[in-house]
Amino acid sequence: MKKILFITLLLLTKALFAQQADSLFVEANKLYQNEEYTKALELYKKIEAIKKPLKQIDRLYYNIANANYKLNRVAPAIYYYEKALMENPNNTDARFNLGFAKRMAIDNIEPLPKTISQKITEGFILKLNYNTWAWLAVSFSLLFAVLFLLYHFSYSSGSKRFYFVSSIVSAFLALLTIAFAYHNYNTVTSNKPAIVFAQQADVKSAPTMSSEVNFQLHEGTKVQILESLDNWEKIKIADGKMGWIVADDIRELK
Repeated sequence: MKKILFITLLLLTKALFAQQADSLFVEANKLYQNEEYTKALELYKKIEAIKKPLKQIDRLYYNIANANYKLNRVAPAIYYYEKALMENPNNTDARFNLGFAKRMAIDNIEPLPKTISQKITEGFILKLNYNTWAWLAVSFSLLFAVLFLLYHFSYSSGSKRFYFVSSIVSAFLALLTIAFAYHNYNTVTSNKPAIVFAQQADVKSAPTMSSEVNFQLHEGTKVQILESLDNWEKIKIADGKMGWIVADDIRELK
């Protein structure tokens, strides 16, 4: 009985939080439409503080990014557009606006040419998250089982041929989507992107203040975190350059 009451209370609490988040979201959107961007941003941040505030959280991150963009806050705008795309890689509005936000950044880093494997990963495998690929794998596995049973119990040679070929295709697609889910998961979990939030940050040759400055970065630039040591992060930028930066100068995308 206690467990039932606890579960009921938990569900009611979640429903109340969801209702509160939806109400705040509508209010914040009205403020944004009225060009009261600072007030809208305050409400968006309140919603963000609620655990799992919205079903489509990428919409929240997208709106936070838009408000920051309107206020000419380069780093937060790029940060939240990136977060929106992490939640939903198919958010075309976020991807489009991210391009505009990046033009506000000072650093113009020429990325290294992508390999064929990287192009396939970014252009196709990462278009869906690993949970979606996993569900597709389960669906194809179930389809294979059904088709194989139909093949086994079918008496017509034409039907048997059709079910056999279809089951083989389903099995192949199941294995392929499993591989995509695994590759997607490994890519996402090993990937540690971050955005520079300091107006100007020195990237040093070693994790000490007295070490030589390799190069400088400015707010809004995206980096990859390779290693952490005390209050330092070893980073890599799009053109392959590496160095150490003070951890407080960047914010990891997670």
